[in-house]
Order: sequence, then structure tokens, then C-alpha cells
Amino acid sequence: MNFRFPVFLDLTAKNCLVTGAGYEVPSKVQALVDASANVTYVHPEADPRIESLAAAGLIQWHPRDFEPGDLRDRFLVITDRDDNSYIFRMAEEQRVLCNSVDDPAHCRFSFGSIHRQGELTIAISTNGWAPAVAVRLKERLQREIGTEYATFLELLKEIRPEITSRIGNFDSRRTLWYRIVDSDVLPLLRQGQAEAAKSLLRTMLEQAVNNISRSDISSGGAGQ
Repeated sequence: MNFRFPVFLDLTAKNCLVTGAGYEVPSKVQALVDASANVTYVHPEADPRIESLAAAGLIQWHPRDFEPGDLRDRFLVITDRDDNSYIFRMAEEQRVLCNSVDDPAHCRFSFGSIHRQGELTIAISTNGWAPAVAVRLKERLQREIGTEYATFLELLKEIRPEITSRIGNFDSRRTLWYRIVDSDVLPLLRQGQAEAAKSLLRTMLEQAVNNISRSDISSGGAGQ
């Protein structure tokens, strides 16, 4: 196993296949749907959660066994069968990313233990050796990184275009970003003081813009 290269994929409109019937399959299908992938599930029977997704038109379900043609034009495949080696070999030949659930020898990528708060995603991997460690670390992060981070990122997403347009210098922007991250904005959000947090964020932006303006004036005066 060598799952050492972390990456976050944009699966929007990517054709993804899931086959097999292990206990993790419904959550894998749902995760692909949540990632806006085009999901096809191939198996003679389906878990009620998968049936519901198919009935809602969120996935395609082919109630039959896997066929080699099912891999055509796929971006990735998730398989959970008694023997995943056949699908893995075909996926490798067709350059399709393959994950075989609980079968690391037949995986090209693995799933980490995930903690999410809005736009924040934290993935933890133990390279497949100790998933329980990843789960415990995730539980610790769930206690320490709460909903205030989701709100924080929403505020930053809203103000980012203004920071970019009003502060042209990269070093000045970087300084401001770290000042914001290290400020009391996050503690205020944790205390439920959203308006105070927004006010502080706005104050720091205006201060940064004013500091740049004063610096520009000083530089211009020195050259005269």
C-alpha cells in the first residue's frame, strides 16, 4: 500500500460506477452524489437507500451483475465484491481509478476518515494500516472544529473578491489573510457573536486598505 499522495477531486459531471453490495456501498454512492458525480450502480439488488436515490433520479441503477462494458467512459469505479481483482485489472487497463472496499491490494486510491464543516474538509489517512486511529482523530477534530469554522469560511468567501480587488499587492493581501485567521473573528463566531465577527472582519479590511493608501502617499512624497 502506498496511499501517500493526498488529493481532493472535482467529480462534477464525472461518470462514476459503483458495484457490489457491502455495508459501505450505500454511503459511497451517497458520497458520489453529494460530490455532483454522474453515478451508476450495477448490482442485481440494491439497499433501500440506493433504491431511494434511483427512484429520485439521482443515480442510475442497473439491476444486474457487472459487465465489462460498464467501465467504458468511467472516471472512477468503486467495487465491493467477493473478488475485486477482475474489475481492478480492467480498470487499470482502461485508466479508470479503482477503489475496492476493504481490499487495499486492488485499490488505486483510498478513502480517508472525513470531517466536514461547510466548505472545510479534513481528510485523515493511516495508509490503510489503522483505520481506527483515523476514526479517533476524526472524533477529536469533531469536538475541536465546530460549526463556527463553516460560518468563518462563508464570511471569508464573501469578502475574498473585495480583498482581491482593493488590495493589489500580494504580500499585503497575504499579511491581511493571516491577520484575519489569527484574529478574534473565529472566537467571536464560536461565542455566537456573528455581527461582531463581521464588524471586526470589515474593520481589518479597511485598516489594511488605509495603510496601503498612506504608504503610497508617503512613497510619492519622498520621491518629489
